[in-house]
Amino acid sequence: MHRVRVPSMMDDGSLPRLSANRLMAVDRALDELARTQRRSSIPVELPMPNFWDAVGQLVQHLEAELAETIRSEGMTAKAQLQSRKLGVVRTAVKDLTRNRLNAFTQHAVLTNLIQSPEDVKASAGIRPDTIEWDKHDPSERVFYTGIGHLVDKYKHEVSWKALLSNNWDSPAPPPMSSVHTPLTEFVPDSNGGEISEESNAPVIIDSAPHWEDPEYDEEDRIREIDEFPEIAPLGRGSVDDSVSQQQKDPDMRRILILQDLDDPIITEGGEEITLTTGDIEFCPSIIADTLIAAGIAEAADL
Repeated sequence: MHRVRVPSMMDDGSLPRLSANRLMAVDRALDELARTQRRSSIPVELPMPNFWDAVGQLVQHLEAELAETIRSEGMTAKAQLQSRKLGVVRTAVKDLTRNRLNAFTQHAVLTNLIQSPEDVKASAGIRPDTIEWDKHDPSERVFYTGIGHLVDKYKHEVSWKALLSNNWDSPAPPPMSSVHTPLTEFVPDSNGGEISEESNAPVIIDSAPHWEDPEYDEEDRIREIDEFPEIAPLGRGSVDDSVSQQQKDPDMRRILILQDLDDPIITEGGEEITLTTGDIEFCPSIIADTLIAAGIAEAADL
């Protein structure tokens, strides 16, 4: 960025009154600096000493011109143009200030956190360059120094060094072993159990006999039903019972179930009948006909 030449400072450190041409140069420098700082994450050097003093004179000059135009001509097109120009300059000042403060803050935080040689070595290419303060405003250096103090205070409150240090003086306790001694060898015990030779802990072996289902075929089940009809399932009596019941009540019908039903059916007398594939049921004709029509059962009349 080109450095703008300005007149020498007055005895009180401020700039003398700038001419109209000098103010136009300050205006161009402000616009260029705002664009450059917007694209940069590090503080950009100021184009002139006492830059903010010069920008202040530019704003005062634009305000005076606008006030004079309104007083002499009213709110004409010229006054509107001057008002728009003043708004553009003030917007540039706000954007530039915001971007520069962000850049100074980021630089101060990174510089403060990366201080030890180990950090510098591990953060190659990350540590920002040193700021040349003679090319920046003194108020910006005050702000930068204040950010550094705040970072130091934060690091103290959160014990920053302790969080990053490797403490090898107190080794961590060994993990608890969860591996049990394998029971690979046993010796018989006088009480009937077995004892591991390695652990000497008695291990009781269950010697209960394995249960085997007795042989029980369909003919035995039918024989028991014939001998004890009172224990036969509801609706599943012997063939003779079905024949006698169908002769007594012609409205009853004998069917063979072809498909299971999850929910039982309820007869007119409130009786629940669960339908299972392969079962022979003796139920009212209206229910039997409905099940047959639905394909759930088929007629098994005798």
